[in-house]
Amino acid sequence: MSRGRRTEENKRGLTSTVLVVALVAAVAGVGWVAFRPDSAGSADCDGQRKVMVSVVPSMQMAMEKALEDLKADDECFPAEMRTESPADVEDSFFNGGRPDLWVADTTARVDRLASIGINTTTLTPSLAVTPIGLIGGKAGERPASWVDALEAESISLGDPERDSATAMALIAPVMESKTTKAPADRAKASVVTAAQSYGQRAVEGDAEKTDMKQIGATFSRLVPVTEQELLTRGNGNNNIADLTPTTGAPTLNFPLVKANGGAPDTDTVASALRDWFSSQTGRVALAETGMRPADGSALEGRGMSSAKLLTEVPGQEFNELLGAFGVFSVPSSVLAVFDVSGSMNFPVNAKESRMDLAEETARTALENFNENTRLGVWAFSIDQGGKGKDYVELGPLKRLNQNTKGMTHKKFMEKQIDVMVGLVGGGTGLYDTTLAAYAKAVEEYDRNYYNTVVIFGDGANDDPGSISMSKLLSELEKLRDPNRPVRIIGIGISEDADNEALEKIALATGGRAYKATDPQDVLDVTVSAISQR
Repeated sequence: MSRGRRTEENKRGLTSTVLVVALVAAVAGVGWVAFRPDSAGSADCDGQRKVMVSVVPSMQMAMEKALEDLKADDECFPAEMRTESPADVEDSFFNGGRPDLWVADTTARVDRLASIGINTTTLTPSLAVTPIGLIGGKAGERPASWVDALEAESISLGDPERDSATAMALIAPVMESKTTKAPADRAKASVVTAAQSYGQRAVEGDAEKTDMKQIGATFSRLVPVTEQELLTRGNGNNNIADLTPTTGAPTLNFPLVKANGGAPDTDTVASALRDWFSSQTGRVALAETGMRPADGSALEGRGMSSAKLLTEVPGQEFNELLGAFGVFSVPSSVLAVFDVSGSMNFPVNAKESRMDLAEETARTALENFNENTRLGVWAFSIDQGGKGKDYVELGPLKRLNQNTKGMTHKKFMEKQIDVMVGLVGGGTGLYDTTLAAYAKAVEEYDRNYYNTVVIFGDGANDDPGSISMSKLLSELEKLRDPNRPVRIIGIGISEDADNEALEKIALATGGRAYKATDPQDVLDVTVSAISQR
């Protein structure tokens, strides 16, 4: 028998076998894949839900390489990736669409989720490491410490809920404190300073962190960045200088976290990712994307010069400081409402009247408010604004750096305080004024600000034609809008002040009332009241 004949018989035999197997499969209800010459390289995966792996931006390039390699070995490797900020991941756990696996930027983020009731499982504490440093222009100066940099307001911060480098810059003063011996209160205060500086920029539409491409040799500010960002986005900019404090560089450690109730193949994917990142292939790929391996060993001849890594991120302090930043980065919008009834001329001591005290408080507060504060001032006493109107607007709600009648609003308000002092007289028209002021603040609500009405009063309502307390509380409840939150803060500045009424009014709007009969305490109480977010 010739070779060709045997080949033909083999082909016929193979064809018969394929047909038999196909028939059996059809009878058994089993899906059949026809293997054709033009189907080489394709795969028929089982259609099971893929494992969603969420990564922070710093990890994007490395994870793309990992999945590329794993899918090269197994075309049906059941994973896909999305890149999102820590804030977006946190939202997804509440609003649906949570990932099956999450590569967070730091274990402190995982602790934060746990603190708000979201339980996850950390499968490995670190897939990679990247330090956080400060960069600037070559003419810039290296700060002695992170707390010094924050106090000097010289850092161009981003949103710490979305930018990992900014978040670590805020916790760095706590992490370096073993070296600097700086008290804990100083570290917290530096975050408040940085938050307020960021808030000013945000109001002006400049809340984004400085792009590394914009850094020139004479750039004088400091920008917190990861080493990975420096080696990728900053590559090619020879004007950039590493100005990281010698007290050390905090690090991101990228834990691999499993959400409860994930896709069926979640554990399989997690195991494969752990193995890849710890392999020599993974270490090489990490270095190519500007990342260090999990042991934190430096990238040879590249990256940040600081050899001292700060690796222990205190979870509780991290959560607290990010919360404080979120509160204090929102500037204040204050409608200040001053009692100018006749009793404000009563003395509080041998040298000062109640009105002197109110004036001093107003001037000192005005001097210390930053230029992006929104401030409006009203004065009130019975018929102060005309018959039946117990209040008069002395200054509208505007930013202090805006223009009012040909001068800055701050300068205008200074002049209006003089006007206010000359209005003293009449009874206390507290209730009608409160309702009108609250309605005005809700109407002019600005979502970029923490909106408050601060009422300074020295006595009880004594306007016989005003609404009742019960009616006032009812009307305040109707005006209260969760989408336009405005809180009333009541400050009683004498023993005669109706603190019980102020307390009821404030609580009706989610605010608080304070009593300050000592002249030295009034400004402190005012600042504290506005700061209690």
